[in-house]
Amino acid sequence: MARTATSKAIERLQQQADAVRLAAEVYDDEVVRACAVAAADTIQAIANKRAREEPILALPANASDSELREARLHQAVSRGTEVYLPIWREDHTGMPNLLLRSALFSAANHADEAVSEETIASQGDTSITLTGFRLTGYDKRVFAACLDHYRQTRPLSAPQEFQWIRISYWQFAKALDVEPGPNVFKAVRTSLIRLNAAHLRLRIRRRDIPLPRLIEVAFDDGHDATSGSSQVKGADMIAFRILDTMANLFGPQQWTAVSKSALHDFSGLPAWLASFYSTHAKPYPLQVSDLWRYSGVVCDLREFRRRLKTALEKLQGEDIPAAIRVAGYTLQGTVITVLLTRWQA
Repeated sequence: MARTATSKAIERLQQQADAVRLAAEVYDDEVVRACAVAAADTIQAIANKRAREEPILALPANASDSELREARLHQAVSRGTEVYLPIWREDHTGMPNLLLRSALFSAANHADEAVSEETIASQGDTSITLTGFRLTGYDKRVFAACLDHYRQTRPLSAPQEFQWIRISYWQFAKALDVEPGPNVFKAVRTSLIRLNAAHLRLRIRRRDIPLPRLIEVAFDDGHDATSGSSQVKGADMIAFRILDTMANLFGPQQWTAVSKSALHDFSGLPAWLASFYSTHAKPYPLQVSDLWRYSGVVCDLREFRRRLKTALEKLQGEDIPAAIRVAGYTLQGTVITVLLTRWQA
């Protein structure tokens, strides 16, 4: 993965700190030496602060597996030339907050609708532009299933290397927690085609994030990627890879381990809300109109308010896992505040 200008600047700061500290050793005057050491410490502190703000923590090539694993508890990490996503628990999937707090994987059902340079509504100081096909909640599930393959020891793929993951349609269906069958295989294939075609331009906190594609896919079943997939069999193979540029979306506090129940147990607006609120740690008021835009639901605002209440009430059920269960909500005029059970705990 190409080093960023920021990472090079951090390295220069560290080199300057080392040089000042080395120079301090030649001074006989204790006051001058102490001032030089203090200056070196200040430069090093600045370098450390900028390093912590980088989405990808750079470890030396000889870092131990234990050091790598500990670093991956918090963010994406590079060790030498290999780049890794963070580690998450088996019953969860790590997802970028930027994508979950936007209408990219919308609650609407408008699959196969092509767009060019379309601005996607997103929360906060972020910008997303999509060229390709509009994506849905089902595409989010398929994308999450692909990300899961990088949860343990597998590094992301470098563009110049051919590190592909091979998996059958039957295995993919099981990863989605659905019963394998022709319709499921067709849906998986169609979703992967949409994800492969999605070209994004991203900007977070006034910083451009390079991300050519969400995923790259190749099919081994002998059929053209744009043709019908009714002949796809469960034993046919899929090859996919996620490039190391994806790690730029997994910086500190920029990603969330979303529970599998949030990803697979719901559809439509309840599914989008479960993922959206998974990325937050406490309740806070939001304009209903903002939720309307972020969710991508296609209806007028008045109808969205009705659907929102219905979806939140569905997520309040006693059988809903505590990780995503809605304990309650208040709707005052145009502002809504949602409270999750896990926040109370």
